[in-house]
This record gives sequence, structure tokens and C-alpha cells, in this order.
Amino acid sequence: MSTAPPTSVQSRLQAQRVLAFAVISALPVFAVVLVLVLGLEDYPSPVVAGVLFLLNLLAFGVAEMIGYRTPAIAPGAEPSRALDEGLVAMQQTMILRFAITEAPAILALAWAFVEGTAWVYIVSGFWALMSMVWHVWPSRRIATKLERSLDREGGRSGLASAVGG
Repeated sequence: MSTAPPTSVQSRLQAQRVLAFAVISALPVFAVVLVLVLGLEDYPSPVVAGVLFLLNLLAFGVAEMIGYRTPAIAPGAEPSRALDEGLVAMQQTMILRFAITEAPAILALAWAFVEGTAWVYIVSGFWALMSMVWHVWPSRRIATKLERSLDREGGRSGLASAVGG
């Protein structure tokens, strides 16, 4: 049976959750602003919607391929130091995955002004939001994936058990 992680670990995870919530919640806020500024007159063509979907799909794939790479923890590393390295890697890779998955939404923001309708951003923003929830929110799934990268040379980070549910 495992013991609860130290409070400092929990406070660091809480700070990551707050950061993740802040960056993820910006997408719906921008959507509301664009609806007020540009309106919802013209829905984008199926070609535009398809391109927006493909951009988000590409960003999702790039985040999946490179967003979970971390330096390996050395075998025999002190457990507290290994966990600290894991938490730092979790935060750093979260920012990388955020930047990658947000890129299509930023492009759609500019594209919405070119098209003159908020629908362009809403279509892309929806897929970017789903991608960001999957790749950015600190969860046990992400911690487990990062732990595999951190522990690949025999070191043990204990990241997944520290993150919990």
C-alpha cells in the first residue's frame, strides 16, 4: 500500500492544475469575445472546417510524438530528487504540449478576422479545447506516460503514484 505524497508535492500539483485551468479556459473566453466582436453570420465552408480540423489533428499528433519526451532519471537517484525531477518535467512538458495544441486556435483567431465570422475560431477552438484537455490537464494518465519516459534507463521517479487520481 502506498502512502500519501508530501504536501509540497500536492501543492506543486495544485499549482500545475491552476495553470492548466487558466490556459485551457482562455479558449472559451476568446470564443465569447469573438462572438461579440464578429458575430455568427456565416458558417465556414466545409473546406475551411476540414482544414481547421486537420490542423488540430496535426497539432494533437505532434504533441503526442514530442510532448512527453523527458531526460531520463539516473538509476539509483535519490527518490525525493527523482520525484522532484519528474514534477519539473511534468510542468515543462505541459507548457510544451500547451503551446503545440493551442497553435491551431491562434491561427483560427487570425483567420476569423479575415473571414469576418467567429465560427472559424469556434470550429477550431472546439478541437483545440479537446486536445488541450487531453494533453495539458495534469492527470494520472499523463503522469504515467511521463514516468515511462523518465524511468526508461532504470531510475524510478514515482511520478504516477505521486499524482494519484
